[in-house]
Amino acid sequence: MPEAAFVLSADHDPSLPELVETLRYELELQAIPSTVHLGHFPEARPDRVYVLLDPWAYVAGAGRDALPGDEVLRRTVFLALEAAPRAADAEHRAMLDRAGAVFVLDQRAHLALERLEIPSRMLRPGYSASQDRFDADRPRPVDIAFVGAHTDRRGRYLARAAPVLARHRCVVHLADRDSGRVAGATFLGDERWALLSQTKVVINLHCGEQTLLEWRRTLDAIHAGAVVVTEHSHGIAPLTPGEHLLVSSPDALPFVAESLLRDPPRLARIREAAYERLRNWIPYALPVSVLRAALVELVGEPISPGASLGSPPAARPVADRQAATTTVEREAAWRPADHEVVAQTPSWEGSSGPAVTIVTAAAGEPSDLVATLRSVTASRFADFELVIAGSDPLALEHARSWMDAHPLVPARLVRAPGPDLAGIRDAALARARGGLCLILDAGQAIYPRALEALTAGLRSAPDAAFAYSIQEVDGRSLASYRRWETWLAHRSDDLRAPALVRADRLRALGGFGTSQNGHRGLDHHLWSRMADRGWRGVLVPEPLARRSTAAQS
Repeated sequence: MPEAAFVLSADHDPSLPELVETLRYELELQAIPSTVHLGHFPEARPDRVYVLLDPWAYVAGAGRDALPGDEVLRRTVFLALEAAPRAADAEHRAMLDRAGAVFVLDQRAHLALERLEIPSRMLRPGYSASQDRFDADRPRPVDIAFVGAHTDRRGRYLARAAPVLARHRCVVHLADRDSGRVAGATFLGDERWALLSQTKVVINLHCGEQTLLEWRRTLDAIHAGAVVVTEHSHGIAPLTPGEHLLVSSPDALPFVAESLLRDPPRLARIREAAYERLRNWIPYALPVSVLRAALVELVGEPISPGASLGSPPAARPVADRQAATTTVEREAAWRPADHEVVAQTPSWEGSSGPAVTIVTAAAGEPSDLVATLRSVTASRFADFELVIAGSDPLALEHARSWMDAHPLVPARLVRAPGPDLAGIRDAALARARGGLCLILDAGQAIYPRALEALTAGLRSAPDAAFAYSIQEVDGRSLASYRRWETWLAHRSDDLRAPALVRADRLRALGGFGTSQNGHRGLDHHLWSRMADRGWRGVLVPEPLARRSTAAQS
C-alpha cells in the first residue's frame, strides 16, 4: 500500500490543517498511512505518493521552481480548494496537466474545471467521526451564529438583520478575504467547534450570487448539533428542507431563525434529524475511497531515486522587531479640558460611582442627538450615568430639554469651550465618575443589550483597554467587525465608536488627542495610540450598535 505525503504551503489557508487531519483519519481507516510536510515535498520513494493541497497558494508562496519535476508530479494529487484564479491561462492549465490527478472540494470548482476541459474528481465533505461533536443535551447559550468570509453581499444582509439579531445572544465572525484568494470555508480552528457546539441556530448566506449550498459550513454545524437556516440554495440533497434545515430568502433568514428559537421542540427535532441524515447518508468514507483508489493507482507510476523535488523556498528575512516597533509618543499628563456644568437631572446627585459613564457629544442635527439619547434610555443595563458635552447653543438647548423630560436618568450637561470634538469629549471625560466610558456621539445608537454585552466583554478580557462591537451602518453594511489582531495588521479606519473604554486608560493617554480629521480620524488616532502602548481592544462579535453616515458626514 502507498504512503500519502500531504504537502502544504508554509503560508497555508487556516482551514487546511483540520482538513488534512480528517483525510488522514479516514485514509487510516482504509489502511493508507500518511505524513504531513510543510513547505516542501519529501524525498521520493517507490511507496510514496503525494497530495498537494491548494496548489495555487503553494506556487504563489514558494514560487514555481518549488514544484518538483514531472516524475514526482505524476505521482501527485492536486487538491484544489477552488478553481484556479486564472485556470484558463496556458501556464495554469499546463500546471494542472502535470498532476497525476486533480480533486476539488465542491461542485463549483468541479464545474469550472469541467468547462475548461480539465478532468477532476469530487472529494465532497461528509460525516467523519473525527469531527463529530454532537450532543443533543449540551447547553447552547448562543442563540444565532454566523461564521464566514466578509463580502459586501453578506455585510448588506447581516446589516438588515441586525435589529433582529440584537434581540438575541448572537455571535458573528467575519473573516477578511486576503490576497484575492477566498479564505477557507472553516474559520477559527478549534475555537470554531467550541462556538458551534454552543449554538442553537447557524445562519448561512452565500458569498455572492452563486446559489450552491456551502457544504463545509453546513456540515460543520450539523456535526456540532447546530441547526442550519440557509437562503435558497441548490445542491442541498440528500438534506431535505423543512426536515434537516430551513430555507428562506436572505431578508427573511433572521425572522425564520427567531421563529425557530421560539419553538424548542421543533429545533430539537431538526437538530437530531439532520445529524442522523448526515451520519447515515453522507459518509466521508465514500469520497475518500475514491481518493484512496487514485493514490493506489499513482503509486504504480515509475520513479527514480534522484527525482527532482523542486527548489526549497528561500528563507524569509526576519524583521527586526525592535526597529519595527512604533515609537510611543509622549502623552501629556491628564488635564481636564476647560468646561462649565450648565445643567443636571435631579437623579445625578442620588447616583454615585456608576459602572459606566456614557460620553456623548452634543453636535449635529437635534434629531440625531435625541435618537442617540433615546437608545440609551432603552438599555437593559441600568448602572450608568450620562454626560453630554458640546459648544453649540442650539444643541445644548435640545440636550437640556431632553434632560428635563427624563429626570430619572442621571445626566449632566457640560459646555465645552469650542467645537473641537476631542475637546468636547475631554470635557465630558472630566465629569465622568464611572470606571468605564462608553463613547457615543450624536447619530450613533446602541441596542438594548449593548452595555450589558460590552461590560461582559471587558470582564472576560481584564487586560483589554476597551471593548467594541459590530456596527450596522445605514442598514446597508457592517463596520468594526474585524478582530483587534486583524485591525492591527490593516490599521484601517473602520474601527469606530461606540466603544466601551476604561476611563483610567483614557486619562493615562492624556485624553482623546486631536480631531483634526473628524470623527473617523479621532477614533483611528485613539486606537493607534493605544496599540503603540501595547494595549489592545476586544471585539464583542455581535451587532450591538448602529450609526448613520449622513449624521456624521
